[in-house]
Amino acid sequence: MSKISRAITALVVLLAAACASTKITSTWRDPAIGPVQFRKVVGIALSRDTTLRRIAEDEFVRAVGPATAIAGYAVVDDSELHDKALVKQRVEAAHADGVVVFRLVNVEQQQRWVPPTTYGNAWGYWGYAAPLVYQPGYLVTDNIVQIETNAWDVGTARLVWSARSETFNPKDANALVTGVVDATVEALRKEKLVPPGASSQ
Repeated sequence: MSKISRAITALVVLLAAACASTKITSTWRDPAIGPVQFRKVVGIALSRDTTLRRIAEDEFVRAVGPATAIAGYAVVDDSELHDKALVKQRVEAAHADGVVVFRLVNVEQQQRWVPPTTYGNAWGYWGYAAPLVYQPGYLVTDNIVQIETNAWDVGTARLVWSARSETFNPKDANALVTGVVDATVEALRKEKLVPPGASSQ
C-alpha cells in the first residue's frame, strides 16, 4: 500500500470514529409474561422540548409503521403528560394495547487520546510530504447520550420490556432521535413486541 493510500485510509478511520452511532447497551424482559405483540402502540417521548417530542414520536411511527404505531402527541397533550391518570385514560381511549416511552437518562462527556501516527519513510519527503502523512497526537471530547426505553402493556399496566441505548457523538437532535428510534424498534422487533417491518414481510 502506498504512503498516500495509507494516509487516506487513516483519515477515513478517524472520520468514521467521529460519526454518530447508536447501540443498545442493555435490555430486560419480564420472564413472567408470555408472548406479547402489540396491535396498537403509542410512542411517547418525555421531553420538555415539545418540538423534539413530536420529531421523536413521528420517527417512532415511521419506524414501526402507521398501521401499528400512534404518535403520543396525537393522544396526550404536552400539558397532560404529568398526570398519570389522564395519560392512562387517553391511551385507553385510543384503544392502544401498548405504550413505548423514551426518556433521556444521562449525557456525559469523555476525553479520548488519539496517539500520533506516521506512515512510511519521511526523510525522502522531508519538508513536503512529511506533514501530509504525520498526524500529531491530540485529545478529543466524545459526547455520549443515554436513553431509556420502556414498553408497557396497557391492559395489565405491567412493564414488559426495558432497554438502554447509547449514542456516540450525535451531530444534532434529529440524528440522535433517528438513531435511537431505529435501534430501539429493531430491538422491539427481535422481541416480537411489534410486527415485522414492511421489508421483512
